[in-house]
Amino acid sequence: MNTEIFIIVTSLFTGGAERQAIWLANTLSNTGYSVNLLILKKGDELTYLVDKKIKIYRFQIYSIERSKKSFKNLRFIRLAVLSILKTRKAIRNSKKNNKVVISFLFHSYIIGYFASIFSKTKLIYSVRSDRLGKRGSKKIYLRHLIFRLITSKADSIVFNSKHGLQKFKDDIRRSNNFLYIQNGLLPIKEDEDHEVETKISNFLKDAKYKYLVAARVDPLNNFSNLIDSFAMLADENIDFKSIIFGRGEEAQLIEKKIRDFNLDSKILMVGNIKNASSYFHIFDLLIHPAFHAGFSNSISEAIQSDLNVAVGEIGDSEELFENKSLIFKSLDSLGIYNVLTTFNKMSLEDKRLLVMNSKENLYTLLDNKSTIKQWIDLIE
Repeated sequence: MNTEIFIIVTSLFTGGAERQAIWLANTLSNTGYSVNLLILKKGDELTYLVDKKIKIYRFQIYSIERSKKSFKNLRFIRLAVLSILKTRKAIRNSKKNNKVVISFLFHSYIIGYFASIFSKTKLIYSVRSDRLGKRGSKKIYLRHLIFRLITSKADSIVFNSKHGLQKFKDDIRRSNNFLYIQNGLLPIKEDEDHEVETKISNFLKDAKYKYLVAARVDPLNNFSNLIDSFAMLADENIDFKSIIFGRGEEAQLIEKKIRDFNLDSKILMVGNIKNASSYFHIFDLLIHPAFHAGFSNSISEAIQSDLNVAVGEIGDSEELFENKSLIFKSLDSLGIYNVLTTFNKMSLEDKRLLVMNSKENLYTLLDNKSTIKQWIDLIE
């Protein structure tokens, strides 16, 4: 093939966007394309998933510095410029006639924009959420401004949910280069670590209801309200336990809240673990209380594992869950508590029928052959 592809992603840290970027890179590579993966900051948990044929570039920008100290801001700018120059060099050194840059996540959009500008490189952005953030702060206002600028120059902007596409269309007031391509359906790997499995099983032992939360521990994913709802269940002596897979900027805050509510015996935070979906079968329910999102990998993996899902009206959830019993009417602690109570009262047969219906909808919605064909049509 006479096309070389450069996929830019923030990191190979555990996350849905990162795993979809790897899936796309591997699938395109196996189709015959020359594929490069460009990583902007530290985080190598998912490197083992990358096909050996794919060339990996690491630029180590880390992240946008939150410190107001000028030397740190200058250091980030210097690293960002170096990353842009190295990306441009990698593209320029390609012997293929056609070059395509595909950027995942916001910081990667910026690098992709400056790396491909003033060249014949095709630029594609992959958007994995339904918004850039809640308006009201200077930071979010700046994000919107930057997004408007750089997306106007992109050849295509791909959304992984129809809901997300419509939200951005309403917000940006432009959609001439917007399109929807569904997620790749990631396989469930049966690759359990015996030590991790033993730790989980021992903690959940004898609990009547076994809940799982698998998400980055940050404000977007609504952990504070979730812990409040768990406290309400504990006050009623409901026999439940919950495991949290993931870590993030709010991890220490949420750990403290768990201790303050004396919920240490009810909730266990285990951080990021390899092949998390291989443990999903141990649980009864995946709780996904995020305020907004695109199409979540953890939801599709839960359904494949015959696990019911409690979720808000985000992404394309209405297409997966025809029965709205486990859809949060509100995302405050009471709204989450009400759905968990509903689930606890369901019969085993009702739970089985619910997840079977969701699985049927999932396989209708996500078709890997169709997904990769749409990407190839876009690339070519």
